[in-house]
Amino acid sequence: MAKVRKVPYYTIGSSVFHGKVWKKHDGSRGAVPINTPQKISYDRLAPGEAPPPPPTRPTANQSKSRQAEADKYKQLAKQSAKQHPKEPPKPQSDDAENHAAIPEFDLQDVPDAMDKMGWPIAATIARKWFTGPSHVYNDKADGEQPLDDTTVTIDWALKYGKVQERLNELVSADIRSEKALALIRHKVTEHVTKTFTGTKSTNPNLGFETAVINSDIRQFHIDWQIQRKMVDIFDTLDRLTLTDLSATLGNFILYAAIGKVEISKEKFFKYDRKPAEYCIDSVAKLTHIYVYLKDNYSFNDVDHSNSQYLGHWNRSGMVTSYILAANDLLGQIRPGWKMRLDHNDKLEKKEINWDYLSIGKEIDKPVDTRRRFFRKLFKKDVYWPVYNRTYNEWRAKHKRGEDFMIYSKPELRKLKTPIVIKLETICRPYFSTATGR
Repeated sequence: MAKVRKVPYYTIGSSVFHGKVWKKHDGSRGAVPINTPQKISYDRLAPGEAPPPPPTRPTANQSKSRQAEADKYKQLAKQSAKQHPKEPPKPQSDDAENHAAIPEFDLQDVPDAMDKMGWPIAATIARKWFTGPSHVYNDKADGEQPLDDTTVTIDWALKYGKVQERLNELVSADIRSEKALALIRHKVTEHVTKTFTGTKSTNPNLGFETAVINSDIRQFHIDWQIQRKMVDIFDTLDRLTLTDLSATLGNFILYAAIGKVEISKEKFFKYDRKPAEYCIDSVAKLTHIYVYLKDNYSFNDVDHSNSQYLGHWNRSGMVTSYILAANDLLGQIRPGWKMRLDHNDKLEKKEINWDYLSIGKEIDKPVDTRRRFFRKLFKKDVYWPVYNRTYNEWRAKHKRGEDFMIYSKPELRKLKTPIVIKLETICRPYFSTATGR
């Protein structure tokens, strides 16, 4: 029997001087790939799923008929074995061990594994997906979707990686871009126009503060967001290792929305118009904005023939083939390149074999890490590959699995320097004022 070649894998471990780090296990400490007809289990009932009805007991005649059918097939099998002698077993290849059965892993064990890895928010979000009714995200960013706006908070996200830096960039510079200023002017003008033309007061208070009305955060987002900032998975890492935030959201977007606006105005009449008009020239001062994050929690693949790899999992945790544990980290970079951040926060490329099991792609095999010298296929040592398609297959079987939008509740932040914008002249008919005749 050929000796199977072990392959390297990575785990997240602790370092005395560097905290959480990626640890490479290679050579004799590597993992053994497994060839098996067994698959990840989808058999456990989903939360709230009704068990199937018990099988009906066969009648005496049905039992007799079934036994006769079984005896018939046994006789046919014996005759076939005599005519076609059993072939000798095929030699084992050197890239994987052959096993008919290995320790089972049910996909619903992933949230428990996340808890053990110190990712409680990721575990909470994952359980929510399993619990909800079947729903596939339709890839429309502002479309109506189920949503969760309580589990993830902006303050929690700011604890990780460079998220605070990205928020500072959004608040200090990005919301003052030409495009953002044009959007602020448009949204404020629209609101002020509606207020001014909808009252008969000669001196209406046109300042306003926005809010999420009737918990409709989606509509708030559509009405008032003015700028966004992409936060990629690199920004969520802790010394290049995955965090609870990385596991929960991966890439996500920070948003800024209009919060409080002060309006100063000059009033005048236009008597040369028929009918005469009562008008204002006004200046808007944006003093506060709301900040929040938004992302979709779904398992859609851009390329259905190449489903996104989500790591190798068991009930205890995860190992991975990539140092940064996700396909999207590669992007358009060659698979043979290692990507890491240097002290200048730039991507640095170094020629190494950054894949495991094969170069350029994952393989759909479980692995045995063999951490115990004299025991194979120990439950804690066997890890199963999980892909986006794995979740979609589970959803198809159980009619559960709800993709949804994640929002953090908008938090009001005062701008150090208000944004001042001159609005267009706004007029209404003279007779609609309280002093008109």
